[in-house]
Amino acid sequence: MNVKRPAGRRFLAAGAVLALAISTAACSSGGGTKDSPAATGVLTVSTGSTGNFTENFNPFSPNCLQATHGMIYEPLFLYNQSKAGDVQPWLGKSYAWADDGKTLNIKIRTDATWNDGKPFTNKDVAFTFQLQQKTDFNSYALPLTSVTTSGDDGVTLKFSQSAYTKEYFILGKIDQIPEHVWSSIPDAQKKTVLNKNPVGTGAWKVKQVAGMSMDLSARTDYYFKGLPKVKTLRYLSFSGNNGANAAITAGKTDWAGGFIPDIEKNYLAKNPKFDLVNVPLAVTFFVPNIRKGPTADVNVRKAVSAALDRDFMSKTVYNGQAGPTNPMALLTPNYQAVMDPSLASTAFETGTGKVDSYLKASGYAKGGDGIYAKDGKKLSITLETVSGWTDYISIAQMAKQQLAKAGINLDVRAEAYAQWAANQSSGKFDMLLSNYGYTPVPYAYYDQLLDSRIAPKDGKNSTVGNYGGYSNPQVDAALDAIATTPDLDKQKPEFYKIEQAFIQDMPLIPLFNAQNEAEFNANNVSGYPTEKNPYAGTAIWLAPDSGWVAARIEPAAGNNAK
Repeated sequence: MNVKRPAGRRFLAAGAVLALAISTAACSSGGGTKDSPAATGVLTVSTGSTGNFTENFNPFSPNCLQATHGMIYEPLFLYNQSKAGDVQPWLGKSYAWADDGKTLNIKIRTDATWNDGKPFTNKDVAFTFQLQQKTDFNSYALPLTSVTTSGDDGVTLKFSQSAYTKEYFILGKIDQIPEHVWSSIPDAQKKTVLNKNPVGTGAWKVKQVAGMSMDLSARTDYYFKGLPKVKTLRYLSFSGNNGANAAITAGKTDWAGGFIPDIEKNYLAKNPKFDLVNVPLAVTFFVPNIRKGPTADVNVRKAVSAALDRDFMSKTVYNGQAGPTNPMALLTPNYQAVMDPSLASTAFETGTGKVDSYLKASGYAKGGDGIYAKDGKKLSITLETVSGWTDYISIAQMAKQQLAKAGINLDVRAEAYAQWAANQSSGKFDMLLSNYGYTPVPYAYYDQLLDSRIAPKDGKNSTVGNYGGYSNPQVDAALDAIATTPDLDKQKPEFYKIEQAFIQDMPLIPLFNAQNEAEFNANNVSGYPTEKNPYAGTAIWLAPDSGWVAARIEPAAGNNAK
């Protein structure tokens, strides 16, 4: 896994109404007129340090394999995460809002099939969204009240309140699933079944999963004519960043997203056709637990923030490539349009004086060993990251040293990805090191960070966000108010409330812009997104964009088989 993930460029007004004509090309790198049997070669991709693959293709599972979303299961539309405002038809053909955002009319394509040969229909779409009406499956807190179909291609969704700003989640994130498969699985088992032989509409079928290698085979009947352009999609996993980087720099992978220190020297200089695509999409955070433990205290969160030297971390770990963020964690310049002008020059509070004032306000006093304590208990926070994510481990160790100087003990715990992901989705942690963003709209960004209704609760996992369990009725109300109008001028005051609350409460501790370096071996492949042609998000782990890209990458000229 790569942990440098930077940002989209233009603001997409919530609730934009688009009528999209279906296209076989769909974007500048789309397919031609030949059918998919012409696909040749192997596209080798690196998932980074994710360890052994577990044969889990359940789209409802937080631990499903990366290939599940986008490659096998698909949404209705592509919301290009590298180019805000670019929406492409996928399984959907067109959509239109009505009734002030309380009704969404969708037209789907009628030429798609599931990989078992059965047709994809509007009844499948209705089944997918009817499942979203059930609390346990409503991951995006959709105020959905009814789902109906009309004709062969119509689906109508009705909501109890305006849902303009749920558009991206509804149309661009929810995987469509086959009714003829999932209706026979009891709801109580839908989230836990491994689904080893997934039936999806995507361009790929599972061929084999073994250890740290997984092969997907191109479908010969994919509905985008001429796609996919490669016959086999091969995933490789590694036990750590070092192993992944060795494979990348040796030219053994075609598409990767590994953190490579001093990437100009250690990667680009090794071969003239090694290519790097880097488009910013996210912010790196410390994610504190807001419900319990030491970080439930806002003064502790602010003290941790004040103790950090963000610039030193960025320059040391990322050679300064991870640009600065702001105390409201607003991605700029792509979300600049919704920034509160009164906060434009706001900077992070720093220094031991600030640390001391915040901790004293919560009753902490510095002991003889230099560590703050309260009621006889030292201030100690466990920070979890993933074993093998070398850049994050470096960041964590630097933070440990910086916090120690300020009087806070930070216990860094590097653990297996599966354990880290399980702790994140269940909300069982003191503090995590992670990054969030990867959305073309600022509403969706703040919603995944702060909406109390999607947080883990009552022993149930969240696969969407707000893992720390932040709850602020004023923020929820502001998110709801944004959802009632597509008018940016009316949305702005609500965004300002959210940004001000973020500074006041510090529900997450922003570090810097994440990096999104994607490495492509142009000796072997072509047709991938570039900074000049960002037709989709470039990262192999970035669903569902990765599925869109995988179908459009092709063997380089003169390299039709590997």
